[in-house]
Amino acid sequence: MKHFGHQHSLILNENYIAKARDTCNGCLEEIVSCKSFIYSCSSISNGSISTKTRDPFDALIRSFIDETNTSGADTDCDKFLLHKTCAELPQKIENPTSPNAFLVLFSQLATKEAHTFCYCNVCSDEMPWLYCSSDFKFRICVKCAFLQLHSLEDRQFEHAAHSKHPLALILRPSSFKCDACKVKKDLQDMSYKCSKCQFWIHKSCGDAPTSFQFPFHQKHPLFLAFSLPKIYHKFTQYCKLCNRTISRSNWLYYCPKCRFFAHFQCTRSSQIPDRLRYSEDGKYPNLVHLPAADESSVDVLVQKFIKAMSNEYYDDKIIVSTIKHRDHPEHRLELITINELNDKKDAAAAADDDIPLSCDGCVKPIETDSNQFYGCVPCNHFLHKYCALLPRGFKEELWQTRWIYRERSSEPCNLFFCTACGDPGNGTFFTDHNHIKLHIGCVALPKTIKHEAHPHPLDQIYAYYKCQCKACGDDRRYMHGCKSCSVHICDGCIMYARTVNHRWDSHPLRLIYEAGMVMTDHEHEFNCEYCSNDIDTNWWFYHCSVCDLSFHPKCLSRLCYRQYSNVKFGANIFSNKLHPHSLTFVLNKRFRRCKICGKEQLNEPVLECAPCNTILCTSCSLSLV
Repeated sequence: MKHFGHQHSLILNENYIAKARDTCNGCLEEIVSCKSFIYSCSSISNGSISTKTRDPFDALIRSFIDETNTSGADTDCDKFLLHKTCAELPQKIENPTSPNAFLVLFSQLATKEAHTFCYCNVCSDEMPWLYCSSDFKFRICVKCAFLQLHSLEDRQFEHAAHSKHPLALILRPSSFKCDACKVKKDLQDMSYKCSKCQFWIHKSCGDAPTSFQFPFHQKHPLFLAFSLPKIYHKFTQYCKLCNRTISRSNWLYYCPKCRFFAHFQCTRSSQIPDRLRYSEDGKYPNLVHLPAADESSVDVLVQKFIKAMSNEYYDDKIIVSTIKHRDHPEHRLELITINELNDKKDAAAAADDDIPLSCDGCVKPIETDSNQFYGCVPCNHFLHKYCALLPRGFKEELWQTRWIYRERSSEPCNLFFCTACGDPGNGTFFTDHNHIKLHIGCVALPKTIKHEAHPHPLDQIYAYYKCQCKACGDDRRYMHGCKSCSVHICDGCIMYARTVNHRWDSHPLRLIYEAGMVMTDHEHEFNCEYCSNDIDTNWWFYHCSVCDLSFHPKCLSRLCYRQYSNVKFGANIFSNKLHPHSLTFVLNKRFRRCKICGKEQLNEPVLECAPCNTILCTSCSLSLV
C-alpha cells in the first residue's frame, strides 16, 4: 500500500517477530509478537532481507543487519513499522468541535511545519500522528480521537476468553495482573476489563490471533487456547520453550497434531531458546554422536568405550600370556584365540560342550576372529583382553574424588542394579563399597557426548540432588547434562538405539524424542502395544509410522529382553540345599512358577533343572545358598 506517512510503499508482513524496543510509528505503542499484522517498508522487504520470504529466525537478528544491508534503504526505512490497524486508519473523521468540519490525519515526520502541531490538545502528549483541523489549531491524537468518537457502551464487546460478560475497552494505561499473560507491570497499553467481575487483560493479549505460524514450530500453525484442553489433562504438559509446567487454567498456544505446547507469554517473547533454533551437530566433529544406528551398533560402541578406558592404564605392548585375575582367583587365565579355544574344549573332559562366547566382565559378545582374549576353559570363564586389564580401582572427580573399586559377585544369580542406568547385571562392576554399583559400560562412557535430541554437547555429571531425565522422567544423579539448557539424559536412555527390530512389527521401530517427529499427523493418543497404557509424549518412545504401533522403551526392552543385556546366563550351580541336581542360570521365557514360593517367573532370571522341569526364582535361590 502507498501511505502518506512514509516515502516508500508499504508491504504487509504476516510473520513479523518483534524484537526489543520495536514501536509503531503511528501510535508509539510497543509492537508485540502475535498482537497484529505489521506493515513495513517495501524497500527493505524487496531487498536482501525480505520480510515476506526470509527465514523467520532472521527477524530475531534484525538489529544486526544494518552493516550487511545491500538494498540501499536507510535506517529510517528499516525501523519504519506500523500496526495494520494504524496503517488502515481513515484519512478523515468528523470534527467533534464543529460537526460540519473534518479532521485530517497528518504525520509530523512527513510535514515541514511539524513543530507547530505535534502536541495533542486533549492529552498534551507529543505524538507523531494527529488528526488536525484545516488551520492546525485543533489537534487530537489517534487514541484520544477514538475515545471522543465512541461511547463506553459502543466499546463493549464479547470476547471468547470471557463469554460470561461483555468487556469494555480501557484506553488509559493501567497497572494490573493480566489474566492472559499473568504479567503485572506498568505497561503503556490499553486493556479490556469486565465491569461485572475481576477479569482484566491487556489489549495486546486480547487481540492475539487465534492461530499463528510460529518460527519455532513451522510444521503446523499453533492454536490459541484459554485453558489446557481437557483431552491433555491425563499427563503433565510442559512448555517447549521454557520447560516449565503448563497450568491447566492459563492461556497457551498448542499444536494438536504434534502435541506441542507453549505458554502464551513465552510465544510472545523475542527470545527463542537455542535448542529450537538450529542444530549444532556439525560443530562437534570430535565427539561421539548418538544415538547409534541399531542395537548391534550400541554393543560395538560400548566395547569401544571400555577399550578406550583400558588403554588409559595399560599398554598393549606389555600384555602377558597368562594372568592371575581377581575375578577368577581359582585358576590363571590364558591368552587364547577362538581356534585355540576349540582345541582346548575338545581336550578338556570337564568343559561344557556349549561354551557361550561372551565376556564375564562387560557381558558383551567376544568376536569370533583372530583377536585374543583371556579365558579359563574348564570353568567356562572368559574376559575380553581390555576388560581383563581394567584397573582394580581408580579415583574419579565425578564421584566426588572417591575411589571406586572393581568387584564381582561370587554367585552368577546374585544380580546387582546399576546406579547409573538402573539395569540389572552379574558381570564386573565398580563400587565405592557404599551405595554405588556401576556397570563397566556406564563407567566407560565418554565424559562429553553429542546427542541428536539436543543441539549442545552433554557433559557427564554427578548431581547432589537428583535431576529428572528428559528421556524417561526418572530422577537420577548420574547423568549427561547440558550446562546452558538444564537438559539431562540418564545413562540408560542415552544409549538407546535409533531403530529397533521387533517380532511384533515387520518394520524397524524408530526412537521418537517428541510427538512431532512422527511422519504423519497423529492427533489421537499413542498407546503402548505391550502394556496397553497411553504413552506420555513428554518422554521418549518407539514408534512405527507405517503400522501406527508404539512402545514404551522399557516395555520394548522387556519384549526384546534388552533389560538383561548386562546379565550372563548359562552358569551351572550345584548345591544340596537347593536341589539334588545341577541347576542352570537361564532366562525363563515361558509361563512357569517357582518350586518354592510359587510366584510366576515369566521373562525373569531363574535357576532351572532340565531333568525335573522345575525352576527356582533368584530370591529363593539366594536365601538357600
